[in-house]
Amino acid sequence: MQAAAQSDIGLVRSNNEDAFWCDPVRGIFIIADGIGGYKSGEVAAAMAIEIVSAELTVAMDKRLPEDQLIGAMSDAFNSASKEIFAASQKEESNQGMASSLVTGVIQNSNCLIAHAGDTRAYLYHSRKLSQMTVDDTPVGIMLKRGYILPDKARTHPMKNVLLKSVGNKATVETNITRFPVKPGERLLLCSDGLWSLVDAEVISETLAMNADPQTACQSLIDLAKNAGGSDNITVVIANAE
Repeated sequence: MQAAAQSDIGLVRSNNEDAFWCDPVRGIFIIADGIGGYKSGEVAAAMAIEIVSAELTVAMDKRLPEDQLIGAMSDAFNSASKEIFAASQKEESNQGMASSLVTGVIQNSNCLIAHAGDTRAYLYHSRKLSQMTVDDTPVGIMLKRGYILPDKARTHPMKNVLLKSVGNKATVETNITRFPVKPGERLLLCSDGLWSLVDAEVISETLAMNADPQTACQSLIDLAKNAGGSDNITVVIANAE
């Protein structure tokens, strides 16, 4: 499986609170977008990546059947939430830290997505880009119910108000989505530093023009920076085979 990942600090932030994991051999892909005060967002994102990647590596190496793998993904999110929450209680500088988190696992022509927060998963298929996650925000809920249009959602003042995240509490109710992936289709994971600045149609066009995952990642990051780069930007792209 061809895959690539890239993260950029952007043009405004003084530090990068995003983190990622890209393991095309096992089919594990993760993005964390940390939340918190000075550098604590970085801590939360790093913890989320370390814990979830470790648990899912074990799960994939055990070749768990899909129902057990879903449970392992949920357990991994809860392990990360428990550890991040505990760490936020111990250090005053880390109080309130948490992370948005999205994980994609591709196995046997299917993709499992686990997520909490507003990091997103998309599927690029038939030259179209489909959002496979619903943001855990008031705006995400309004968009899903048809109360607001996508172009308004991207600029809505409550688009970054999270209703759910990893580490805000000791446990998290993980959103799980399953869908088939065919050869030639592409999984895109990204932080809000991309989707809040670059329209979905532009993302789709960029993927169409850049078959190589690494080139596509860089092109998308460049687009976000050209649009202001107001946040950290992280992109993971995996080409299904």
